[in-house]
Amino acid sequence: MKFTDPVKYIEFLNDLMLQKNASDMYLTYDEPPTFRIMEEVYRDTTLEKLGDEQLNQIALTLMNKTGLDYFEKHGSLDLGLGYKDRRYRVNISRQRGHIMVVSRLLRKEIPDLKSLNLPPIFRELAYRENGIVFLAGPTGSGKSTTLAAMIEEINRNKKKHILTIEDPIEYVFTPKESIIDQKELGKDISSFSSAMKFALRQRPDVILFGEIRDLEGIRNAILLSETGHLVLTTVHSRSAEQALNKIIGSFTSDEQNHIRTQLAENMSAIVVQKLLKRTDKTGLVLGQEVLLNTTAVANIIRENKLNQLRSVMYTNRLSGMQLMEESLMILLEKGMISIDQAIEAANNPEYIKRELINRGLIG
Repeated sequence: MKFTDPVKYIEFLNDLMLQKNASDMYLTYDEPPTFRIMEEVYRDTTLEKLGDEQLNQIALTLMNKTGLDYFEKHGSLDLGLGYKDRRYRVNISRQRGHIMVVSRLLRKEIPDLKSLNLPPIFRELAYRENGIVFLAGPTGSGKSTTLAAMIEEINRNKKKHILTIEDPIEYVFTPKESIIDQKELGKDISSFSSAMKFALRQRPDVILFGEIRDLEGIRNAILLSETGHLVLTTVHSRSAEQALNKIIGSFTSDEQNHIRTQLAENMSAIVVQKLLKRTDKTGLVLGQEVLLNTTAVANIIRENKLNQLRSVMYTNRLSGMQLMEESLMILLEKGMISIDQAIEAANNPEYIKRELINRGLIG
């Protein structure tokens, strides 16, 4: 299709994403539209390369006046958009002085915990009355989808007030047993910090906070959990240990002991996710690391002995904890991923190599 009208071209590309079963689409300067399919990127060479005029028209069509003002100030903008019966998460930014647009196709339906094949511990975490649950992992690892499934679990089964604070709103929930209010940055709120500050006055039971981005966000999340709320949020990290180091390391040395104490008292769990391409059939499969806050874990956090967390997770496997490497070994033994994938995805590749020998999978 030739680019003549930005609205029709955007609709054409959205339809193309659905036809190709693509998870993401990239519109960037001097490249044709490019699609991510099963975690691999493919240029559509049947389409013309995009220039500045086309990219500018696409961006302006996607943004409203408020969005344009925000983009001009910050240089990047996240949007949640609907097309037909689907929703897309869109990011507009600049690279080398040119506009670039990245669009992610969200699931058609809000998933439940069972459909995602998540272990029972997720239901238990969703039903807790307070504390912070951190979902960690790289971009595109399914963190938002897992959080949505946890919110939907509460929505279907508990009479709660759920408040989401997002940039942008990704999944639109239909209230069932719970009442749900969803706030979007730039539309309903001016900043995450102000939204979390005033959340206490809105009497929520559960707060979904899209992503912790700064010190104020961490402080507010801890405050909300201390005052009897269940807080669900995301961080970017490869392991539970790295997530804690990242959070604690954000503070000055004078504040770190206090933050360790607060985390030890208020953290419920850290779950790390990685999406891997299946080798047995078409699709993706989830590898996970689960750290639950027990007395032993809380003491490790307080005493700043985070290098001992792996040992605690290993010895508490029966209580729901799990190392990423153990999750990968389960997937490997089921024939869902390859040895190379397991080694590449592991936080400790030597652990995988040792287990392969111990379990007789390699000589």
